[in-house]
Amino acid sequence: MSNAHVTVGDIRNEQRLVELLQRHYVVQPHLLQSLVTRFGELAQATKASASESAMLLNVPGRIEVLGKHTDYAGGVSLTCASRLSIVSLVTCHPSPSLIVTDAVRGIHIELPYVDPMPIEDQSWSTYIVTVLKRLIRHFGMPSTGIAITLASNLPSASGMSSSSGLIITIALAILGKGGLPGGGEEGFTFSRARFSGFAGALESGADFEKYAGDAGVGTKGGSQDHAAILCSEASQLGMYSYFPVKKETMVLLPEDVNFVVGSSGVKARKTGNAKRAYNRASIRAAHVVSAWNIAQQAEARNMGEMVLSPDFSRESLKEILAMNGENDGLWNRFLQFDRECHIIIPGALGALSSQNWDAFGRFTDESQKMADTWLQNQVEETNDLVFLAREAGALGASAFGAGFGGAVWALVKQDNTEQFMTQWIHSFAKRYPARMSNAQFFVDLPSHGVFVFGAPYFRFQPE
Repeated sequence: MSNAHVTVGDIRNEQRLVELLQRHYVVQPHLLQSLVTRFGELAQATKASASESAMLLNVPGRIEVLGKHTDYAGGVSLTCASRLSIVSLVTCHPSPSLIVTDAVRGIHIELPYVDPMPIEDQSWSTYIVTVLKRLIRHFGMPSTGIAITLASNLPSASGMSSSSGLIITIALAILGKGGLPGGGEEGFTFSRARFSGFAGALESGADFEKYAGDAGVGTKGGSQDHAAILCSEASQLGMYSYFPVKKETMVLLPEDVNFVVGSSGVKARKTGNAKRAYNRASIRAAHVVSAWNIAQQAEARNMGEMVLSPDFSRESLKEILAMNGENDGLWNRFLQFDRECHIIIPGALGALSSQNWDAFGRFTDESQKMADTWLQNQVEETNDLVFLAREAGALGASAFGAGFGGAVWALVKQDNTEQFMTQWIHSFAKRYPARMSNAQFFVDLPSHGVFVFGAPYFRFQPE
């Protein structure tokens, strides 16, 4: 499907590798050099021969600037891709199985195409099996075995969407190299926005167009993470809506600021026992809509559609929720969604464009407060990271991701970054010394979305 062809030997040749990557990463030379090194290491780690045809994937993490638990509820969010990522080298092998090797952790798993099952002591295999089984159900058995050698420099369970990045990595590898019957001779063609919706459905288990859903990985999220990972552009923040995924607007991040990300050391997991807490915000949003639909004989799919109903009023909704006996929890869940989408994000966008940093900081402060008091998905460490960031001079700061741990971003003037990081780290370490063994702090900037090269059976449509 693609005329692009690359071999493992090409990737082992640094000059050739630079030629392959530099067109896509010309505006990010430091990222280019990092990726050359990382892909080269994967080529050395793989057992494939130098002549073997290969596929390259760079799947970034993401920063959710604003839009906490708004995507599946029919709202908008403001995001960007990270410079940190999962890089993968994909080749074929003769057995009917998917082989995934994590070159960083030294873990190697093999899953047969017939009745693949998660591996008991490898929780990440749940994501891989979920994608593999659903793609086979939709498009048929791959015509060849697929081997993925990957490496991630994303902090694990930090809120930077490493799990969604893994979902996208596995899906693109199978679709791009597997020769699935459902793709025909020409293979698969997706727009980045449409593939974001598909990847979100793979993770949540939702239906997608004519393709019926399943249990997914058990978390009932949306497509925000996937849109940021796939559709982002270097140096810009993107505002997206999600039914279907649509890029609403882009705003250039001023050249004199950057993000500093602090991972709290509290793992923000979305599998196992953590699923119930993560899904609570989704369940409450669904209950709000259900109560409205029953009372009004309406058919809104989510809170975004509910708000746009001609007969909608906030006063009526509050009365309806009060009659259901759960006014405070459900009403606050609606208020968080309503203010985040209709007050916080538009206001922050305007403040960012005009570089009104006082206003920008106030909007991000309110978003964090609503997450703590109304979403109730924060922990002491993330709340304090935000407080300490603002105390150290951040222009704005907010926790992001699923909640119950994870990371905080702080927007900082570039000429103050080093001093800010020193103070932020010192203040957090003083309060939470036991967290520092897992905490990470790093500078980040908005990056390109997913990079794919050498996929014979998959391509993105030009935007």
